[in-house]
Amino acid sequence: MYSLEAIIIVVTILMVFCVVATKYSTRFGVPILILFIGVGIMLGSEGIFGVYFDNPSLTRHIGNIALCCIIFSGGLDLRWRVAKQFLGRGILLSTVGVFLTAAFVGVFAHFFIGMKLLEGLLLGAVVSSTDAASVFAILRARKMKTKGILSPLLEFESASNDPMAYMLTIVVIGLISNPQEGVYSYIACFLQQFGIGIVLGILIGFVSVQLFNRIHHSVESMYLVLGISLMLFAYSVSSITGGNGFLTVYIAGMIIGNSSFIRKTQIIRFFDGQSWIAQIILFVTLGLQVFPSRLMALSGKAIIISIALIFIIRPLVTIPILSIFKTPFKQQLFVSFVGFRGAASIVFATYPLTAGIPVAQDIFDMVFFIALTSLMIQGTLLRPVAKFLGVLEEKTDNFEMLNIHNYVDEISDLPLLGVYVSKDSPAVGKHIAELELPDEIRIVAIRQTENYISPKGNTVLREGDRMLITSISEETVKSVCDKFKFETS
Repeated sequence: MYSLEAIIIVVTILMVFCVVATKYSTRFGVPILILFIGVGIMLGSEGIFGVYFDNPSLTRHIGNIALCCIIFSGGLDLRWRVAKQFLGRGILLSTVGVFLTAAFVGVFAHFFIGMKLLEGLLLGAVVSSTDAASVFAILRARKMKTKGILSPLLEFESASNDPMAYMLTIVVIGLISNPQEGVYSYIACFLQQFGIGIVLGILIGFVSVQLFNRIHHSVESMYLVLGISLMLFAYSVSSITGGNGFLTVYIAGMIIGNSSFIRKTQIIRFFDGQSWIAQIILFVTLGLQVFPSRLMALSGKAIIISIALIFIIRPLVTIPILSIFKTPFKQQLFVSFVGFRGAASIVFATYPLTAGIPVAQDIFDMVFFIALTSLMIQGTLLRPVAKFLGVLEEKTDNFEMLNIHNYVDEISDLPLLGVYVSKDSPAVGKHIAELELPDEIRIVAIRQTENYISPKGNTVLREGDRMLITSISEETVKSVCDKFKFETS
């Protein structure tokens, strides 16, 4: 029996190792998530450390919470002005696309690897969604910027298609477990989950923004605690009332991320870090749940499904949908290639295990192998494929202006005001932290001589500095400018 201290030491060493490895893995284009899975396998029952772990129920619960963090962070990052350009095709990919993927995989598995049709459809439902964790990890890596709306479209699809895959998985499990139940009852349940999930997501999103703006807490870190609490509340209350918790969390995140409130930048960055922690915990846990000896027996069938999914089924689904919106063909090909299967599929594969479906263990092992194959093939070849199709964005030489763009994007829904630090301003020669600015004020950037710099607490203001500031309160801006004799530009 290991002591608590020993467990903590091992866990913290693993976390530090994963953080360091993340820095270097992006150079090779292979998702660091594969390494996380490998760590879990090495720790697991048949690994070097031999920690016995075979608990699908616990794995499922950990996976659900981790997916909530990842999906919520994805919602926070989505900007309406960008989303409007691809919302139609994104919604179709995350709904109709997921449904067609599940159906095609089910039929393919039935005819080519001999699975019963419903069992094949269950396999299809489980692997029907693309994986947000993998898509985010690769597309946000350095030097993987794609042209136009491709990156936000793919991130939107991967973050928003889990609800559809979840509901399809639950429906097919119900059809296998209770064949006497009518199909219409499952359709009603399907619509109920969507309806409740959307309504609660909107309500919780708007209420959350009001809480952030009205609480006026003196301890800044309490806003982060509030954010975590609201995310978990959104998932739980939706699940309990018959809605889809993942859909509720994503919609709430989108509304919060596109609203103006205090500490918005800190909260968004905090949840970005939380999503990475969630990914590490999730993939290590999934690795623990795997018994490698079982994988090899089904590796042949899994490879057949994986290859068909990557090179046949995904293009068959995505290209017709994107053609409706007259998307350039090379971009269609790129979107069809970025169909990573990963954490979400493996988490959904634990549902048949906990439901006692006879072929559940085979499906789980096949899904794990499919996800691993997908990450290895598509993750490794993504950059060469993007370069070949000409969808990589050219690197900009204007680092300062790019930096400003990123800051403005985070607070794009707030007005920006340019001010100068005058000669007789009491702020001259002082650190920003010494000014004790109100919470409502945010200094976005400072231009000193010819360069923009990111403001920090120890940044010293000088005469003639030009600052870009923003606030949710015009009165606060006016009072600050009067106090420090800032001149508006």
